[in-house]
Amino acid sequence: MTRKGRLMMVRHGQTSANIDKVWHGKTDTALTDLGREQARRLGSWFHNIAEPQVIYASPLQRAHNTAQAIADVHKLEVQLDERLVEFSLGDWEGIKFDDLPSQPGGSQLLYTDSSFAAPNGDSQLMVRKRMVEAIEEIIERHPDENVVLVSHGTALGIAIAHYLHNDTTRWLEYIKHNTAVSELCPLKKELIFFNRTEHLIP
Repeated sequence: MTRKGRLMMVRHGQTSANIDKVWHGKTDTALTDLGREQARRLGSWFHNIAEPQVIYASPLQRAHNTAQAIADVHKLEVQLDERLVEFSLGDWEGIKFDDLPSQPGGSQLLYTDSSFAAPNGDSQLMVRKRMVEAIEEIIERHPDENVVLVSHGTALGIAIAHYLHNDTTRWLEYIKHNTAVSELCPLKKELIFFNRTEHLIP
């Protein structure tokens, strides 16, 4: 199977959780003023990578609003997909990254055990399942179009680690800046480029 279209993955703009270094997961955090400016710049610059033809986003406002900034410039409608939401830590949401290892099994969650889930939260495998299902359905639906997915740092990292290594525990190798763009070819299991942020250069 071949396709003519491209798949671009975008992390949302800055939020207060990014500044405070806490895990917000499915907590619906707004963009900061800087995050909105990052999204605006991304929308204006995106044509330098590709002309978007379809845009999907996590319904969490930080991703939805970032996607909308791209959509407005290119006169597109953002299509929301719940499967693109961030890795939820359930009862641990709002805990600082540095404090997670002190939670029971917290270090496993971050580094070693793809099946581990915080209380009422997701495991890496749960995130992989929904992200991969969404990605493969979307590219099947739009085989000849340039697709933009706007999602979240960990969820995108897990998807990339799955396609490149079949190992979700390597998601930390694919940490992205806010509003960074990466291009993945799922069919070839190839990362075309990663973490592009030229639009943020003053």
